[in-house]
Amino acid sequence: MGTASVVVQNSPLDIPVIRREPRIAETPQNLNRAALYRRFADKLVVNPDLNRALISFQANKDQPFYRWLKFKEAFSSEFVQYILKKFNPHTDSIPHVLDPFSGAGTTLTTATRAGWQATGIELLPVGTAAIRARLTADTVDTKRFEYHLRRLEAFSLEQPASQGFHFPHLRITTHAFPEQTEQALSAYVEFLNGIEKKDVRQLFWFACFSILEEVSYTRKDGQYLRWDSRSGRALKSDFHKGHIQEFRPAILTKLRIMLQDLKKRNGGTFSRSVEVIEGSCFEELPGLADSSFHLVVTSPPYCNRYDYTRTYALELAFLGYDEEELKTLRQTLLSATVENRTKQEALAREYHSRNRGEFYTKCVETFTNQQALQEVIRLLHEARERGRLNNNSIPEMVENYFFEMNIVIHEIARVLAPGGWVVMVNDNVQYNGEEVPADLILSDFAVSAGLSADQIWVLPKGKGNSSQQMGVHGRNELRKCVYVWSKQETG
Repeated sequence: MGTASVVVQNSPLDIPVIRREPRIAETPQNLNRAALYRRFADKLVVNPDLNRALISFQANKDQPFYRWLKFKEAFSSEFVQYILKKFNPHTDSIPHVLDPFSGAGTTLTTATRAGWQATGIELLPVGTAAIRARLTADTVDTKRFEYHLRRLEAFSLEQPASQGFHFPHLRITTHAFPEQTEQALSAYVEFLNGIEKKDVRQLFWFACFSILEEVSYTRKDGQYLRWDSRSGRALKSDFHKGHIQEFRPAILTKLRIMLQDLKKRNGGTFSRSVEVIEGSCFEELPGLADSSFHLVVTSPPYCNRYDYTRTYALELAFLGYDEEELKTLRQTLLSATVENRTKQEALAREYHSRNRGEFYTKCVETFTNQQALQEVIRLLHEARERGRLNNNSIPEMVENYFFEMNIVIHEIARVLAPGGWVVMVNDNVQYNGEEVPADLILSDFAVSAGLSADQIWVLPKGKGNSSQQMGVHGRNELRKCVYVWSKQETG
């Protein structure tokens, strides 16, 4: 991968922003956070172009291809289009965008449609399955797809599967489906085995993959799977998710939507212009060439205790993950849950084995010297000692999350071309009434890595703290932000 160069004629920061006035009360408990806020106060600006729907999956719900899988953690294609137009480089080469947390591939799909080259790194198999389906969709024979859809319309899903397929449940997914749905799933897998063309079969498989939540007793609810009381599981609440779709109408509806979208595809642009790297960004980012990307657009997992291996347990089970593989995946993902163990020793070994010990040492020093973060970690440890945390692993989670994100940011700074930009979506969080200002801390890491923290776009409407936290600590609206960083041109 060659070195990229960027020339931007008009500043993408020329937008009708509203400067946020500093509004943080300085107390003995937050001296370092208050100092960090003052340092970045003039970078905090309200961008009226943005809203919560734009930087979430909501705006993707009715968009061709993006609507195939409800991946709630994604931002919208419309948001990526906004960023690509604003940060479009004037370069002799085809511009190249990177998303190191590519999720279901919204950055990749949108960028290639706009004429960019795109590289994405993704570890969660749910995301890579969606990207692979999109790659397949570019070249699949739509007539063969439609032929098998007609076959399915006449195929009975009530017959027993001759090969005896049973949904490969994990402990967390047991009793997830009504009995007749389990039967229909088995029959559908038998139907899949009768599709000779691999690419058609893959898309029919993905259609089933994408409706598992709809036909189940479960609902994705942030940190965990929420269970309907009709499931028969022993539950503490009497939750009722509403209508649970039957498998047959759900799968036929999904396949018809996919066929509609296949007829709107743009001639293989995506499959020709995208590189998908399946793996951990900690292992894959170090292998990317210096100064090779004009733009980075990404949204890492937030430091909010969301466990994707639980919320996407049905999909992971359908992919064939067993209990041990699920645990390994959970530990390999960016540390954002209370069950994650530290990766510091493993990362140290990895960087020293690559003869990049000096780079790693610099990252450790940056992390250690970030006083606002160390203030938060100390306060969380004190809260644990006083029995005030609802989970005693929260201090370690916060520490691990920012240690790992610091390394990711330093790697992003390395692979970004001079004159290039980074656009990152993330949320601030709060534990025991203590705000963790991720926007300021991560922007400070970016500065330490050699980037310029140009602006922190604040959404006009923030995110309120939970009702549980509000009852104890009062209302505190947290900033929802998009960070805009750049790498200065050399010479």
